[in-house]
Amino acid sequence: MGIPGDRSSSISEKRAAEHAGLWKADLGQAPHYTRAFTGGGWTCIACPLDNCDWHHDDPVTQPSALGVLDAKVREHLEGHSVVDFLTSLQSARDASTTLRESNNRAWDVVSLYRLRAVHEGNHPTSDPVAQMLSAALVGTAEHDEVRAEVSRLSEGGAGAQGIASVPAGERMGTQL
Repeated sequence: MGIPGDRSSSISEKRAAEHAGLWKADLGQAPHYTRAFTGGGWTCIACPLDNCDWHHDDPVTQPSALGVLDAKVREHLEGHSVVDFLTSLQSARDASTTLRESNNRAWDVVSLYRLRAVHEGNHPTSDPVAQMLSAALVGTAEHDEVRAEVSRLSEGGAGAQGIASVPAGERMGTQL
């Protein structure tokens, strides 16, 4: 966790528990609400471990003292075994590996389009699909234009609602 009595580690642990609450809510797990409610009355502090629904709702208008929240989180975490922590870490590692493999497959598509362009005598970055996918993978400003167009188009057509993605940082109320 941190150094006992260290205020900066307590703040980090509180933020991690708040982040876990938002993350779990965003994935449809307990805790029971998303970030829309964090500014409207309650902050949810949750266990960061998988398959654990423990959480504490703290009123925004009269927040608990940091030491009280720290004690609640620590008391709960002490109830977990080392196996619980290791299982959660392995799950996170597996998810990261899956994400990395997915990212690699997307880069294969970019490479394919670039190679096709070269074989056709064009510049490697001349294909607009490869440019858009590359911008999405790298996170450049050009991808914001794609996201804006997807949002605009999804608002207009029947059956198009919910097609536009929402950046994880925006869903979680944080910057990634």
